Amino acid sequence: MAALQKIRSKGVLLVTIIAVALFFFVAGDLFRGLESIFQNSSQQIGEVNGKSVSIQEYQKMIDDFQTYYEIVQQKSSFNEDELNRIKDEAWQTYIQSQLIQKQCEELGLAVSDEEVSDVVRSGYSQMLQVPIFMNQQTNRYDFAMLSNFLTEYKKLKDAGTQIPETYEQIYSYYLFAQRQIRDQLLTQKYQALLSQSFLSNPVEAKMAFEERADEADILLASIPASSIKDDEVTVSDADINAKYNEDKEQYQQFVETRDIKIIDIPVVANVTDKQATEEEMAAAAAQLTAAANNTAAGNAVRQNSSLLPYSDVYKTKDAFPAMISATLDSTAVGSVKPVAFDMMTNTYHTYKLLGKATQPDSVLFRQIGVIGKDAADIAIKADSIMAALNSGAQFAEIAKKYNQVGDSAWIVSDQFQNASLDADNALFINTLYSMNAGETKVLDFENGNTIILQVLETANPVTKYNVAAIVKELNFSDETYSKEYNKFSSFIAENTTLEQIEANAAKSGYTVRPINNLTSNAHNIANIRATRDVLKWVFDEAEIGDVSQLYECGNNDRLLLVALTGINEPGYRSVEKMKEALTEEIKNEKKIEKIYDSAKNVKSLEEAKKLKDVIVDTVKHVSFGAPTFVAATAASEPVIGATAAKAGKGTFAGPVKGNNGVYMFQVINKEKTSEKFDAKSEQNSSAMKNYRYVSNAIINTLYLKANVKDSRYKFF
Repeated sequence: MAALQKIRSKGVLLVTIIAVALFFFVAGDLFRGLESIFQNSSQQIGEVNGKSVSIQEYQKMIDDFQTYYEIVQQKSSFNEDELNRIKDEAWQTYIQSQLIQKQCEELGLAVSDEEVSDVVRSGYSQMLQVPIFMNQQTNRYDFAMLSNFLTEYKKLKDAGTQIPETYEQIYSYYLFAQRQIRDQLLTQKYQALLSQSFLSNPVEAKMAFEERADEADILLASIPASSIKDDEVTVSDADINAKYNEDKEQYQQFVETRDIKIIDIPVVANVTDKQATEEEMAAAAAQLTAAANNTAAGNAVRQNSSLLPYSDVYKTKDAFPAMISATLDSTAVGSVKPVAFDMMTNTYHTYKLLGKATQPDSVLFRQIGVIGKDAADIAIKADSIMAALNSGAQFAEIAKKYNQVGDSAWIVSDQFQNASLDADNALFINTLYSMNAGETKVLDFENGNTIILQVLETANPVTKYNVAAIVKELNFSDETYSKEYNKFSSFIAENTTLEQIEANAAKSGYTVRPINNLTSNAHNIANIRATRDVLKWVFDEAEIGDVSQLYECGNNDRLLLVALTGINEPGYRSVEKMKEALTEEIKNEKKIEKIYDSAKNVKSLEEAKKLKDVIVDTVKHVSFGAPTFVAATAASEPVIGATAAKAGKGTFAGPVKGNNGVYMFQVINKEKTSEKFDAKSEQNSSAMKNYRYVSNAIINTLYLKANVKDSRYKFF
């Protein structure tokens, strides 16, 4: 009883302890769940119609599109700009697919498996027009080849046999192509449905035809707006506000953007670096001069780590950079070209012309590999084959005897001249291209192999060159980089705010420049490579007025400092943001108004010619159906075609206000084009034109409604 009484006296404490324990037990699961949610959130690169896209999903999209371009373009690597285009295409394709799919689900539109199969059978899709699905003889899509591959793949899969990597890659691409075909068919159905909503009537069709078919030739007098100086017109705040309100809908933005200011310092070679490189190149040129043969010249190229590797073969001009190919014909064989600097490539170059010859660009050949137990045995067999061929034996029959095909093949210069060839490959090329049609030779390689080589035909003789070139880029030294880095670091340490930076930048030789409306889907800042970390700072970490750390960007040759100056939320850009652009637009309008006032009483072309700053020219084929391009003002002016359509032959018209000037003209000829009116065709054309115009607006509207979020900059 005493024990029970003691427990009762501590009841509140015990309940509290149990409650706390239960809380931590439940909270532990809650925290683990929240942690999982946060981890998943941190892996999202975007969102469309409320559907999140993970980094893994997006990477798969990129891989699929990259594989497509690898197959189509027959290349295995892409530069940074090409990869960025692939990433954007993958993302935009996904977004459009999601937008269309949502609409089609609501409308009841779908694509059946049979429809996809029909396209696969016919090959009517760019996704199928790739080399792996092409018949090499017809160079056309071959469904039978694809069908045979799928059958073979299924057999291997069902048998549990290890499937070759190449097979897996082709099958993976086939599945990707199917998905793309399904999306393309669905988009076509949606577009077809939309297009039926746009009709044209006979009156509209007739007007559209006449606008295009009625043409005029005119003598045009133009006075450019630029002929009025800026200080001759004034723009008030009232003008800016009025213009802003008039065109306010044009200033709506649908995604958040950032305004920044940057100091970008490209690190370049200084005088000392240049002198050191020139000394290296002078020594390299001396090595080429001293080279007694091609091998020595090739060694000089390799020892100097030339950007242009040497192969001891003759090549066409196309194989060499422009700064070398441009001087080959004026260089004597055996001489060394003096060291020169090319600003376009930022490189020094020198070369020795080792030989010059006329050779075929293309050679049709065939070969037989001679196999034996040792060198002596190989030599005996080679002599035996040559004897048989010289006695009239058929090349193909001998090849078959040695379990070889012996088929002929063309080789062209482009196939080898941009590659780095070893001694045996160079020997093969030099032998092949020095042989005449019908000639057969025994060719012994340094690696011990022997072949019987026969040339059947040669084509397209061209001049070729054997060139040992040493090309070096002018780079800055580590010392130069450190000096620039330390100088900029000191500046940043002494100027910690944007106000201080702007006040003192010029004194230190730096320029602060603004970049407005930077979007998160930009791949870089100011076209500088490797600025993803900077973008993450701008969009995820910085607040207005913050100044970044010093970033090392580009190819380790750029120093970058960024300050965040503004955050532009979706909505209408403010009049302050648009002030500069509005001021220029109003200035242009006022200049045009000023010119118009000075010309409004002109009644003839002769009077127009007497006006200040007038430019007279003949313009032909002016029509209402297309804006007229005026060279004098570098502008397309719809008003000229509209005015000319109403004016008769010999009539003087004007002045009229255009986009970039004031215009007066006399019609010197009017005629109709030879085109014949086809009412049905014209109605269809007008309907399609209206559809194209509106369909873009529809896609934009769907995009905005989808609330697309793009956070790819955090990862790519």
